[in-house]
Amino acid sequence: MKFSLEAPVGANQIHAYDDSSVVIKPKNDSDLLIIRSSLILTPDQLITDWPINRIADLSMCDIGYFKSLEPEVLILTQGFSEHVSPEITVKFVDQAIGVEAMLLGPACRTFNLLVAEGRNVVLAVNFD
Repeated sequence: MKFSLEAPVGANQIHAYDDSSVVIKPKNDSDLLIIRSSLILTPDQLITDWPINRIADLSMCDIGYFKSLEPEVLILTQGFSEHVSPEITVKFVDQAIGVEAMLLGPACRTFNLLVAEGRNVVLAVNFD
């Protein structure tokens, strides 16, 4: 699905998505990037070497990594409904990170909305 929103200047935005890819308009760049692998997206960074196979497999090491990105909100998606264990959710909350697991479409729309509000949001997408 393709959608548009007034994009803040200097922030990564999601331009489109489908079941196997995300199209990103990088900050300060007019060229679009099609990403077909797992990724982590922040308003300032695109990280494409995320080694997680399943969101349900997140560990304390992963929580520490996400903490280093300083998110207010972490959005996790795996293309199909995937829940984060209550234990891991509590550990994110203990680190003052709000965490939501959702399908790809709502995750992309929520990411763009929070970026437009100037929030520090992290989107983690796993296509595996």
